[in-house]
Amino acid sequence: MRIVAEVAAAVQAVFGTSIDDLARATRCVQRQRRFSGASLARTLVLTVLMRPAAKNRDFQAMAAKAGVHVTEEAIDHRFSDELVSFLEAVLQQAVSQALAGQASTAALLQKFSDVRIGDSTTLTLPDEFAERFPSCGGSENAALAAMKIQVLWSLLRGQLLGWQITSGRASDAKSEIAEALPPAGSLSVFDLGYFSLERFRRAGEADAYWISRLQHGTKVFDAAGKSLDLPAFLREHGGNGLLDIAILLGEKDRIACRLIAVRVPEEVAARRRQRVRENARDHGREPSQEYLELQGWTIFVMNCGEELLTWKEVVVLYRARWQIELLFKLWKSHNHVAELEAGASPQRQLAVLYAKLIGVVVQHWILLSAAWHDVRRSLRKAAAIVRDWIVLLLAVLDDDERLRDLLGQLAAAVAKTARITRRRKRPSLFQLLENPELLDYTAA
Repeated sequence: MRIVAEVAAAVQAVFGTSIDDLARATRCVQRQRRFSGASLARTLVLTVLMRPAAKNRDFQAMAAKAGVHVTEEAIDHRFSDELVSFLEAVLQQAVSQALAGQASTAALLQKFSDVRIGDSTTLTLPDEFAERFPSCGGSENAALAAMKIQVLWSLLRGQLLGWQITSGRASDAKSEIAEALPPAGSLSVFDLGYFSLERFRRAGEADAYWISRLQHGTKVFDAAGKSLDLPAFLREHGGNGLLDIAILLGEKDRIACRLIAVRVPEEVAARRRQRVRENARDHGREPSQEYLELQGWTIFVMNCGEELLTWKEVVVLYRARWQIELLFKLWKSHNHVAELEAGASPQRQLAVLYAKLIGVVVQHWILLSAAWHDVRRSLRKAAAIVRDWIVLLLAVLDDDERLRDLLGQLAAAVAKTARITRRRKRPSLFQLLENPELLDYTAA
């Protein structure tokens, strides 16, 4: 398979002798005595892939497997500002390689040249990094430093299309992944943190599609340009729990698009209203009655016409955006990227974090070659199998043929055990992508 060869080449680039130049440029390795840049990266990244809460003895054991025999003290002395700079450079080199798996066979995804989902996740850092990575604050006990990772992900081919590390204070709506112009025929699905009429306009001009939840407070007009009182309009025309109309969006831009409103069950609406009231109370204000009334509906806006997507297909595709949340959950629960070693120096904590981030990128490549072609894949189960194969991976890193063979064996192991079962009640996302009509109207 093409992807196996590409993954093998990318893995060898991250862990090969080419990164020795990065080690020298960052002064991480000035005179090679024991560690080279390549052996150091292998030691750190593969150790945390296998043991996220690694101690010095774990790094020492992996170094020995890589042919470097050092003491635990020597390992500890490696955690410096120079090591942080080196691993940061390796990470940048890794994320520049946007590998693509075999396109999903789900008919709904194949309506588009690509389906792009984007979001961010935030990681708390030691206060010592507050100047470089200031957090957004917001409460008395909030951390002073935080790193935000912006990710743009292809749901069709699995590519990490965009990756940007910013401070926790940085705006999602102004990030690189939000500003990136989507290709013609593609669909972009982001959450409300990225809501932007300008972004919608640019996407439409590029002949690309988008779906979003409606940002409260955005002016809505009917197709003739008459301002809509949305709660009143829904009361009058949404009697059957579904509204699908052409609108103009925005006071100035007046972007021609489509609005779909789906009534939610009353218990869902009640939970939403409770959260709205609690959030407003925390900020010393009261929510408007209009906003509370709209909690009874899920409202989408998009430039996808009825001839392209039914309302159920719109709901399924927006639900698919949750997959990037599951990707972040995998990185946090399986790879423990958000966990910092208690009592460790700030340099060690940040170096280990960068090693983990390199690890999740490499892990993602391996999952592309091993699991992406199967719509029933479970990335969580597949990642657990990858962890068990880390030592085997280290042994074949320098042998292209053996590395490809190992990746092929890994794919076979994943195919047998890392799958999601079909469900009659509450179908899984892969079932809904195959057949959107399985969507339960009352759960929309």
